[in-house]
Amino acid sequence: MSTKHDHRPLARAAGIIGSLTGLSRILGFIRDVVIATAFGTGIGAEAFVVSFKIPNLLRDLVGEGATNSAFVPVLTECREKQKEEFWGWFLLFL
Repeated sequence: MSTKHDHRPLARAAGIIGSLTGLSRILGFIRDVVIATAFGTGIGAEAFVVSFKIPNLLRDLVGEGATNSAFVPVLTECREKQKEEFWGWFLLFL
């Protein structure tokens, strides 16, 4: 018994994601050209680039779920087993 599956919606979605990713890369290149034109290659340009790198790094580490999926189970277990010590560490890092 064979069933036919229509893969067109999946292919369309993949095409849209691929196209938008390509557009994002092109716009990023244009942004870099504008920044290089405005700031040149001096210390001002480096400061501008670094000012974007730090928030992006934090977003990559915390916001996109890798850290959350690793630490939430560990913190939950620690909270259940050692309540007083957990809240001490929690307040320390807050």
